[in-house]
Amino acid sequence: MASFEQEARPAERNQRLWRPRDKVGDLYVLHSGWACTTRSSKDGDRQIIDLLLPGEIIGIQEFTFLQHNTEASMVTRGLIQPFPHENIVDIVAASTPLAIALFAKISRQEALLTERLLVTLHRSARSQVLHFVIETFLRLQKVKNVDLASFEFPVSQRLLGDILGLSPVHINRTLKTLEQDSLLKKYRDHIEVHDPERLFEEADFDDQYLSDEMNGLRTRLANISSP
Repeated sequence: MASFEQEARPAERNQRLWRPRDKVGDLYVLHSGWACTTRSSKDGDRQIIDLLLPGEIIGIQEFTFLQHNTEASMVTRGLIQPFPHENIVDIVAASTPLAIALFAKISRQEALLTERLLVTLHRSARSQVLHFVIETFLRLQKVKNVDLASFEFPVSQRLLGDILGLSPVHINRTLKTLEQDSLLKKYRDHIEVHDPERLFEEADFDDQYLSDEMNGLRTRLANISSP
């Protein structure tokens, strides 16, 4: 992996990494900061496809494409490390464990997006916001020490609405209600949770889709290799 890595470079808030129909070139390892990928409709409506957190790879879902289908940009300032997409093929050929790790990453991203779609389609706005807050906290917890009582959340109300498919007015109303109910309070760059038990109870959160376990794959590999 080290032989493929390029020098990390700073990226500014709102900096665009690529546009739709740009040729797929570098993927990026997000060393620090937050980023997102988006799609826009012909009417100009924007939908956030993915919110990327520190340690994640920006663009892994599109590395087999000739052109990007999404737009990628930074949500905050950060540090990104370019990773030429053609090197993915070399990695897959050179290392089975790394190939499995990449496959697992793509599978988990698919599970996350599927869960978010189901929540968006079948939950109230209040439940959607609570579910996303927990999801983001648990994803952050995988890469650094965070405290549920107060943790980094540099997601604007507009961006949150684009992620959940809700209007800014609806998001604002929901957040005000959650604050009045002494459940949580959103600040510009972080969230304070005042009642964790109620948070998880109201969100009806099942974290199985965020699991890092690979027992299913290990079992299948063991069956293949056994005489």
